[in-house]
Amino acid sequence: MPTSPSPKGSRLYEETTFLRFYLWKYRKWVGIGLGALVVVDILDVLPPLLLKRVVDVATAHRGTSESLRRLVELGLIYFAISLLQGGCRYLWRMYLVRASLFAGRDLRVKYARHLFGLSVSFFDRHRMGDLMSLATQDVEGVRLAMGSGVLVFADAVFYLLTVPVAMWLLSPQLTLLCCLPLPLIPWVVWVNEQKVHERLEKVQECYGRISAMVQENLNGVRVVKGFAQENIQYHRLRELGEEYMRLSLSVARVQSTTGPLMDFVMSIGMVILLFWGGGQLIHQGDRVITLGTLVAFQRFIQKMIWPMAALGMAANYFQRSRSSTNRLQKVFDHRSDIVELPTPIVPQFRGFRTQGGVEFKNVHFTFPGTDRPVLSGVSLRVEAGERVALIGTVASGKSTLLGLLPRLYPVSDGMVFIDGVDINEWPVEELRKQLGYVSQETYLFSESVFENVAFGLHHWVEKGHSLDGYSHLVEESTELAWIHQEIQDLESAYKTRLGERGVSLSGGQKQRLTIARALAKEPSILVLDDALAAVDLQTEENILKSLRSRRNRNTELLAAHRISTVQHSDRIVVLDRGTIAQIGTHSQLVSQRGGIYWKFYEKQKMREELENNQDESIRNQPAGVFSRD
Repeated sequence: MPTSPSPKGSRLYEETTFLRFYLWKYRKWVGIGLGALVVVDILDVLPPLLLKRVVDVATAHRGTSESLRRLVELGLIYFAISLLQGGCRYLWRMYLVRASLFAGRDLRVKYARHLFGLSVSFFDRHRMGDLMSLATQDVEGVRLAMGSGVLVFADAVFYLLTVPVAMWLLSPQLTLLCCLPLPLIPWVVWVNEQKVHERLEKVQECYGRISAMVQENLNGVRVVKGFAQENIQYHRLRELGEEYMRLSLSVARVQSTTGPLMDFVMSIGMVILLFWGGGQLIHQGDRVITLGTLVAFQRFIQKMIWPMAALGMAANYFQRSRSSTNRLQKVFDHRSDIVELPTPIVPQFRGFRTQGGVEFKNVHFTFPGTDRPVLSGVSLRVEAGERVALIGTVASGKSTLLGLLPRLYPVSDGMVFIDGVDINEWPVEELRKQLGYVSQETYLFSESVFENVAFGLHHWVEKGHSLDGYSHLVEESTELAWIHQEIQDLESAYKTRLGERGVSLSGGQKQRLTIARALAKEPSILVLDDALAAVDLQTEENILKSLRSRRNRNTELLAAHRISTVQHSDRIVVLDRGTIAQIGTHSQLVSQRGGIYWKFYEKQKMREELENNQDESIRNQPAGVFSRD
């Protein structure tokens, strides 16, 4: 009965998952590369043997024409071997390196696809810098193990299988004596690789923290400068850099002992060769060992230094790969909270356009990893074509409720329907095609204005068309968002490339571009999550009027803090601590004196009156009243 693998063996098996998978996937290229490497290593045994013949011929037939002819023959053979080795070296480099590059590409694609498939809750709990470090440093660690690691390991093994055989054929006794120290080498490698494995994990974790901190500070560079925190952030980064250097040096200290220890072990073999072999040659002449054999052995022992060093190098590559695999596997082990059915319940989903009816039925929601509920028993029905606004205090649940509609978070307790169909039964991609979702965070890509607005046009990507045929959709959406004229005033109009996260635009311009991006896909349901907060009141009014007149207009759901944004909606829903406190039209809710909406209305009306009075007071001040004279 087969026994189960030991915990240590099982762990090693898991830590080489990616390496084994891609070695098998690209086994053809790896096989050709290793085959060429075998030829190179076999041929590499011949030069010392040729050198032995040269020395023996030169000493035995010194000064004769026969010795000259033999030396020329041996020289031509040596030249032919070098040419053949050069060709085979080209082959193993081409195929082994190619296999490793393709494996690195595949692993990055697999990693990216997995990340894109995870729900938003995963990214809420992980720093972007750590995830970026995994996509660069850790994927590269696996790739190097498959390329350079497999190469040096196979090269070392082939050398150990060929060079000692050639030495044995020359002199079994001398081979045994010179190879006596070799068993020390596996012990050195085993001890060092344990230390390297433990320390490399800490190095890679520290690198992830550095990446995260650099990314956060570059993204928030205006905040850093605005609070004069440059020196503090610099010193924090320097401390992390010093920690990374200290951890890296601890790895280097272990790795740097491997080569010298191996050289020392091999030098013992060289000492044995010189004392025993040289003594035999001096006292007994060429009856036991020839001068050519002694020279060949010296070359063979030098060649044995490489496989010993290569074992150490391979161990380092594989240890880095194991550490990287551990870190990558932790991400791959995460499964999305959004579970999609293997086959859609309603077959007409693909290419289907919903009418836009939405219903939330007794929805409860708590963010993963927390205990405090954000939504508690929310039930709301929105008819197709209706504009419904959500308003409430901060953390009342507005954004969370709207975020459930495109399934950014799972609906686990309660139900959400679109046109009477549970959204859990929709294919996620098809569901999100129906929605034009604009979140509170205005994110723009470092592409042209046109490409940013056209980002949601799924059909042009699916059909492989260029964006040129969709100019009318892009321009129509920017006109609805009241940003078209400002785009025309840019240096290259719609071809203007935006800076990082749209840094060259104002907050209001960025918000209007994100609204245009949602409108360009002509969604059945438009969701605006506080997407008008950065625009002035007049522009806000113009946009809301435009939305009423847009082509294929259907349902609109919007969350806001300003009364002006919601007052012309068909219905207004007031949320308070995750529950619906009030619902009705603007006039109905204002008439409910003492209610939450009435208090919002009164506070904002008072604020507007104070601002108007202040503006009027400033206008009525006599000229120069604020001057020193």
